[in-house]
Amino acid sequence: MKNLFLISFALLITTGCAKVGEELESAAATSSDGDYSIYVASGYPIASGVGTITKWTADGQFSEITHDYATSTGYLPVGMVSDTVNGESQLLALAFNGTYGRVDNMRFNGSNYALFFDNATALIAGTRRISKTSDGGYLITRTAGVERFNSSKQRVGAAARYAGGGTCATTAVAAATEVTISGTTYVVTANAAATPNNKLNLYNGGTGACISGTAPASPGTLHWPVDLEYVESESKLFVLYYPFTGAASNAQIWSFDVSSTTISNGTLLYNDAGGDIAVINAAPGALSSALTFYDSGTEKFLLVATSNNSVIKLTYDGTTLTKNPSYPLIYQSVFSRSISDVLVVPN
Repeated sequence: MKNLFLISFALLITTGCAKVGEELESAAATSSDGDYSIYVASGYPIASGVGTITKWTADGQFSEITHDYATSTGYLPVGMVSDTVNGESQLLALAFNGTYGRVDNMRFNGSNYALFFDNATALIAGTRRISKTSDGGYLITRTAGVERFNSSKQRVGAAARYAGGGTCATTAVAAATEVTISGTTYVVTANAAATPNNKLNLYNGGTGACISGTAPASPGTLHWPVDLEYVESESKLFVLYYPFTGAASNAQIWSFDVSSTTISNGTLLYNDAGGDIAVINAAPGALSSALTFYDSGTEKFLLVATSNNSVIKLTYDGTTLTKNPSYPLIYQSVFSRSISDVLVVPN
């Protein structure tokens, strides 16, 4: 009888654990479309960044240090993208040491950290941001232009691929994004410099030839474009502008239409009247700044890394941006200072 009781008790515990396991698995399978994590890279400007990539919950709570660049002497993370490496979704981090840049890869928990690729000729002089291309390659900005790497991590061409010419300006390239229109690829870059060079530049994605370089009538000439992202599902180019003198008091976010010939239809989506995004400074290119768009399936929003060392969330309804919540989503801390980039990744 005693053995029979023990066997019955063990079966009850095993069955109960299996049921709990099944419930947990079911809950995970039906998790909300808004189930995502936020990654924050702190490392810009190069002289004062803390040098970490950290993970945060969707409601802005600190989760963990993904990677601490204190183990990589002199390097700080300045840009991030997610991509598939060896069949596994991973985090790619662009790092810069003031002289040379490189791209590292790691799992989203920081494990299996390794050098992905570098190039001592191309990744120099102000290496700043990384974005993906539709052919499996990457665009990497540096002060004088934008470098293109193919899916084999090889540099395309013998010089910066999108580096001025015509009416395009490349005195201080801050960001780049790819746009595909009717099967043809184009590249748009932001030049964070004083008027008349505070331009959005449109290039032929294949040849690198300048199509159009335009400083839009709005926003005003006292704003510099410091980051941008083209969102194909919205058919819109989102651009973050910083003021660079006291004459322009507010950072702003605009949307634009992109065609094969021009960037047009500038629309003000958010005017930072409260000063949450930018501290007025004579050189906004030296301020930490980044934006990223995400569609969770239940909401669309922009996250903006600010020069106030915080991250704010702006929900998008198709025509305007609204700060939500009214306070920063992520406050300044030792893990969110000199923010160089922000990335949203579904769990």
